[in-house]
Amino acid sequence: MNMNDEQKKEQSAYITYDKLFWLFLIGSVAGVIIEGVFTLVTKGHWESHVVSVFGAFNILYGFGGVLYYVGAVKLRNKPLYMRVLVMTLAATVLELISGLLLRYGLGMRAWNYENKFLNYKGLICLSFSAMWGVAAFVICKIYPYMNRMLDKMHGKFWHAACAVLTVVMIIDMSLTAVSIARWSGRHYGIGANSNFMKQIDIEAPDDWMQSRFMEWRFLQ
Repeated sequence: MNMNDEQKKEQSAYITYDKLFWLFLIGSVAGVIIEGVFTLVTKGHWESHVVSVFGAFNILYGFGGVLYYVGAVKLRNKPLYMRVLVMTLAATVLELISGLLLRYGLGMRAWNYENKFLNYKGLICLSFSAMWGVAAFVICKIYPYMNRMLDKMHGKFWHAACAVLTVVMIIDMSLTAVSIARWSGRHYGIGANSNFMKQIDIEAPDDWMQSRFMEWRFLQ
């Protein structure tokens, strides 16, 4: 391999905002599909597990996709077993932190592993950590192909699309966070403290939120 090829290889391994955004977006959509297929196989029917008030996005999977990609880039020269182990632990920690934020910040849960073997507070468990490990293994194997795909998504069009969709996702995620916070607030008797929050209560009432976030439950 000559120096030019080596430089191209290193260039393709650079982490850029555009790459991370597209991975986040793709992962968010893929998460809805993955959850839907999983429930179809395990329950016999399709469930759309979105985590957004607009669009079919599961932003937790989006963040997971970014986490896996960063891990694959940073650890690309390490042995495969080490990459998989580190990425599995990172994904498990992300799941735990997300669950703890919901539990202690909003008094809610979005999943429950209490009936699973070796679980912690129903937020993480051995079997799902093993699944994150399988996903990490797959990502490590397809990482070169992911990079080649992402390298093609450059230029003025892709950069402009990234900028526009970034604004759209920021608005969506912000409204999602506010709507979930007000859903929790209403449940625990916290009133809206501004006209904007009152409008959120009207636009995203309890029954709509429950149908949108179908697996989410209050702890009390």
